[in-house]
Amino acid sequence: MVRRFRRVPLALDARLAAGSGALRMDDAGSESIPANTSPRRSTWMRIRVALLVVLLATLWLALVGWASDAPPGATFQPAERIRLEGNDFHVVMGAGVESGRRLGINAVGAEHMALQSHALPEAIDAAAFPILRYRWDAFPRTLELSFVFRRADQPDDVHTVTLPPAGSYPGYFDLSDVPDWTGRIIEIGFAEFPTAQLVPADIAFRPFALIESELWSPSWRGSLGALGTDWSAYRPWALMSVSALGPDAPWPHKPAPVVLLAIGLAASLFLVMLVLARSWRWLGVTLAIALAGGWIALDLRWLGEFADRHVLTRELYAGKPWRERASIEPDTALIAGAQRARAWLARMPADTHVIVSAVAPYDILRLAYHLLPANVAPVGVLSNPAASGAMKPALLVVYDDPSWTFDVARHALSNADAEYAAELVYAEGTLRIFALRGASR
Repeated sequence: MVRRFRRVPLALDARLAAGSGALRMDDAGSESIPANTSPRRSTWMRIRVALLVVLLATLWLALVGWASDAPPGATFQPAERIRLEGNDFHVVMGAGVESGRRLGINAVGAEHMALQSHALPEAIDAAAFPILRYRWDAFPRTLELSFVFRRADQPDDVHTVTLPPAGSYPGYFDLSDVPDWTGRIIEIGFAEFPTAQLVPADIAFRPFALIESELWSPSWRGSLGALGTDWSAYRPWALMSVSALGPDAPWPHKPAPVVLLAIGLAASLFLVMLVLARSWRWLGVTLAIALAGGWIALDLRWLGEFADRHVLTRELYAGKPWRERASIEPDTALIAGAQRARAWLARMPADTHVIVSAVAPYDILRLAYHLLPANVAPVGVLSNPAASGAMKPALLVVYDDPSWTFDVARHALSNADAEYAAELVYAEGTLRIFALRGASR
């Protein structure tokens, strides 16, 4: 026979009542508040939560301040500003027209470059104005933007730094990251030219306008703006792996958001476990979830960057036949030189050693690529006596490299490192081909 009780038996009720945290049953058989629960414990938990909120806010504020390199004692708004309208600049290279307070740039000048400049009425202290704010209208992705300036101690030298491309919103840049931004500044300006190794120079230009530019004194707003611009600005394709985690921006960059997110999540989880007295098991599960969320955020950032870069690819190649697409090369002059060199090399034996030289390492690699399947090697092999001795006689293809000088009377070819017995066998424009004879002198 099963006996049912309307109430818990007395002995069991007494034991439960004496136990810590036990639930009591009222006369109706429902659970009541635990015996040891008190307002003091609830108040202590609320204090812990409030303390945790303060600690997390302080942590993330410190991390953002560190990433943006914001001066701890600076005000939020800049105390001083130097504001220049677009029409305060004058065109040095290219062509422009004033439209109200804007300066419209309608054409480029020599070497497909545009340059605007403003001579400051009084020299300014670079350290007092480390933040640059700039705003453009319809700035094309096909161009690279640079900030140029002159210093009072070097008035004949022009210093340049690449800026994040200007979008639909004002851009900010922290000039304190530029080593040359020091001393007294007497002139500032902007330069625009086709994105190197990416856009053909003859089709890169699109009309745009300079709206305004400002120099700010140190402030949290300026530093945070520079951080936001660095994180969100369009980055053109770079010569690196698509899966590379390193910085791919051509300008001085701030710490990547991935680094900030990793440090912030790890420190936040540690604070939560410490303040709320969570278990190690909870920490492990939460950490796994945070890592998964961080990986998804990283993938989304990559996808966003790919989408931004693909806009330029569509602009250059979409809607064109394949034959025209194949002719769109960022280094058309180099390719034309390579075609002339290949036509001349076609009369030479297939196993002829061909050495290529140019000013930039990129040009050397591209020239060697376009000369294939010839037996090509970069100019660096000449510094190895064993390798260069095994290759002679050889042909040296020099593309737009003035460091190589040829003495016709002595039949000697020289640069800063060595001198070679040689003959000039071909010369057209920036392309020269020499036949190397014998050992270096």
